[in-house]
Order: sequence, then C-alpha cells, then structure tokens
Amino acid sequence: MKYVFWSNIFLITTFCFLSFVLNKEQIKETTITIEFKKDTIPPKPPCDSVKHIIIGDSQTPFVDNQSTKVNRVSTTSGMTSLWQGGKTLSWLVQALEGYKTDSCVVSVVFCIGTNGGYSSKDNVERLIVLTKEKFPNSKLYAVQGSWGWGGIKDVTETKVRTYYKRFEKLGVTIVEPPIGKIEPHGNKPVYKIIGKNIDSILQI
Repeated sequence: MKYVFWSNIFLITTFCFLSFVLNKEQIKETTITIEFKKDTIPPKPPCDSVKHIIIGDSQTPFVDNQSTKVNRVSTTSGMTSLWQGGKTLSWLVQALEGYKTDSCVVSVVFCIGTNGGYSSKDNVERLIVLTKEKFPNSKLYAVQGSWGWGGIKDVTETKVRTYYKRFEKLGVTIVEPPIGKIEPHGNKPVYKIIGKNIDSILQI
C-alpha cells in the first residue's frame, strides 16, 4: 500500500515537472516567433525626393519664379494646384480640405491674405491645422503680401504685419520683406529678394 502511494506521488510529480518544462518551451517558442515576425516587417520606403511647395493667390507664381527651391503644385492654377489669382484665405482652406495627404512635402510657403484685405475674420487657425494634417512632415512659412493698390489702397503696412503675426503665433516662419506697397503683378525686384530669403531659410 505504501509502495503504491509513493509510486503515485512520483508519477504525479514527474507529470507536473514535464508539463512545466513543455509549457516553458512553448512560451519560449511563441516569444521567438513573435520577435521574428516583428523583425520581418518591412520598413516604410523613403520618399524619392522631398518637396517644397508654395500655395496661395496670384502673387504665388512670382515668388515661385524667383526661388530655386519652392515650386507650385502645378503651373496651372485651380483648387487642385492650391493657388489661383483673386482668391482669399477661405478659398485656400476649401482647396486644402479636398487635397490628398502628402508626407513627402517638407515645406509649405503661404502667399495668401491680400485679396481678403488682411481681414481679422480670416480663419488662420483652420488654415494652419489643415495644412499640417495634409502635409504632416512639413514646416510652414508665410510671404507677407502687398498693399496700396486697387481694393487695398488704404491698407497700411502695420495692418499687413499685424495680420501675419497671427501666422507667427501658430508656429509659421515669416519671410521678410513683405511684397510691399506696390501693384504686385509682374516680375518686381522685391520677388528676387523674397525668393533668395526663402531659399536661405529652407532646411533641406
């Protein structure tokens, strides 16, 4: 009777030990399998080339033409190109809402505000948030517009600079100098200065 009892104890102990060892090996194999799968996930391919874009109104192409780094999305204006003459900040917001996300864009230069008369009602905050959503890897810059002509003949430089301070407070780098108190349509000398300054501050 005693022999049978100790035999049973031995068998139970052996069974428990083997179960523990087997379970430990299974856990180890499972861990190795998980680590192997994690290591074999392919990395996200890098962009073939990074992009610096400029978006906005009719002054946009003149800045573009004098920069060696920034380019319009397309030389043909329209919502899909994110620039068009005579347009306001609210139009640009609408254009961005329908635009695809592009993680290869590393710089976005705004050239907007003039046609709205630098209105305090412009939703600059929405523009910045939306631009960061569409171009998540980008840094943002703003070209200050023109005044003293057409429907903005009574606008002052102070009003213009105050308007772009709103951009600056949201983390946008302001490009100097402003386009200025001129009729801006044409290859004005100031665009060469602005283009050169943009190229000097872009980091890539």
